[in-house]
Amino acid sequence: MTTQTVLQRSDPAFVWEDVVEPTEEELGQLAQRYGLEPTSVNDCLDPEHLPKFEQFERYAFAIIRAFDDRSTPSCSTVQELTRKIAIFYGQGFLLTVHRREQAWLTALQDKIRNETKSKAAKQGRDALQASLLTQILNAALDSYLHPLEVVEARIDAFEESVFSRDRAKPSFKADLREIHVLKRQVTLIKRLLWRTVDVVQRMTPLSGQSVSLFRDVQENLESFHFYVDEMLDDANTLLTIQLSLASHRTGEVMRVLTVFSVFFLPLTFIVGVYGMNFDFMPELHSRWGYPAVLGAMGLLTLAIYLWFRRNGWLRE
Repeated sequence: MTTQTVLQRSDPAFVWEDVVEPTEEELGQLAQRYGLEPTSVNDCLDPEHLPKFEQFERYAFAIIRAFDDRSTPSCSTVQELTRKIAIFYGQGFLLTVHRREQAWLTALQDKIRNETKSKAAKQGRDALQASLLTQILNAALDSYLHPLEVVEARIDAFEESVFSRDRAKPSFKADLREIHVLKRQVTLIKRLLWRTVDVVQRMTPLSGQSVSLFRDVQENLESFHFYVDEMLDDANTLLTIQLSLASHRTGEVMRVLTVFSVFFLPLTFIVGVYGMNFDFMPELHSRWGYPAVLGAMGLLTLAIYLWFRRNGWLRE
């Protein structure tokens, strides 16, 4: 376990401790020191827990999830795509617990060490705690911005290339799978943001100067949720277009096969008739029977071609 004190002051007493990768025993010691309930400690140990908020008698407990900057483009589950952060806060303390160092949280802690110490002396304890909480929430939310921009760029690239005739034809299965992964990622982010909206609403105090700070976080969340909702519509549309193009390609293949079958079906019929080899078939003994049948087959083929051409069925 790695524990660091991000911010501490004595008048009035307040401390922010950040704990990384604690064991169950170490979490039990923290629970005794801060008077934490076992249920919230158990939730803290669950790596797949979705965002939630609980209010206890002496403290509040919240779980948020931020985007994992080490995730790969093929990630499609909540645990692969995001990282959980547990937040305990009460009278005079703020405790953050997570399993691994996260770049956005480290940057926020460095910023607070460099800039907030002078301001912390002027702020009341409740105002300082609210300021730190909202900064953590906004920083976690901002961790989704760059990944969403990358997803949007990939969706735009697919939209531009889907009707392109100049590029080499890619594997349809690979394209369809990648679009499906993008859609799943956006869906997961949308669900996480929606749950986080509920968390922030329940964290927002009913009155006081800090209400405006939490309202600002809510506005940012709603803006992100609207952005993700539009992106999900684009992904669904792109997936529908890909499936429609697949149906169109199948229809083109069937059209070509139908044209060939229409040409060869009557010819096969004629060949079948003269392949029966009955004794009393006068054409078999006629000198001009063979060329006459070939000529009839050629004329029939030409008639079918002209009929197709007249009706425009040979055009793309």
